Amino acid sequence: MTINPLIRPTLAGIIAALSLTACTTAPVLAPTGAYTVAPSYSVKLDRNWSDLSQATLFKSSTAPKVRLLSIDGLQLNRLYISEGLTPDDPLIANPSRPDTKTTPTLRGKSDMSLSEQMEFVSQSVAALDYHKVETRNPQPVTVGSVKGVRFELTASTPEGLHMHGLAQAAAKDGKSYYIVYLAPEEHYYAASLASVTAIMDSAKLP
Repeated sequence: MTINPLIRPTLAGIIAALSLTACTTAPVLAPTGAYTVAPSYSVKLDRNWSDLSQATLFKSSTAPKVRLLSIDGLQLNRLYISEGLTPDDPLIANPSRPDTKTTPTLRGKSDMSLSEQMEFVSQSVAALDYHKVETRNPQPVTVGSVKGVRFELTASTPEGLHMHGLAQAAAKDGKSYYIVYLAPEEHYYAASLASVTAIMDSAKLP
């Protein structure tokens, strides 16, 4: 298999570069087992991931109430796991478009239906400058005791790289909970799909 040169950089190389800079916060290991998203909310990881949520280099790519994980680097796979989001909280941040009054990051509404949550996810992914973001194959799921939806996403980068995604959305007590996985359609999406599905299956809302 030939890997697209657009997605060749690895997370290991990024971490190595960060380690040479004294005043930066590097990614940390999110090891196999329970992963705390919020004080009363966790999911279970079936393999090691890298947690980029507080890393200096990726800080502008992370919304305040969302954890950002990767295995091989953001160009190759990224996993967003949110706390319970209110209408004040964005899901996905665009590092090239700061969240300001003149360029606000997309936010959802209160009491969204499952179809509205799907639309919010697709619009949030589009805000990463992805093109032709589409949702498909929605399936009902139960997240703890709450009805949710799991669905696929397709998109392309400005460079023409085809992306594939899997997302899960559920709401409880006026807050929305999301898990969104994005990876290149070639090789990387399928490579981590089983692990991502296991994470989604493990989620139980507070």
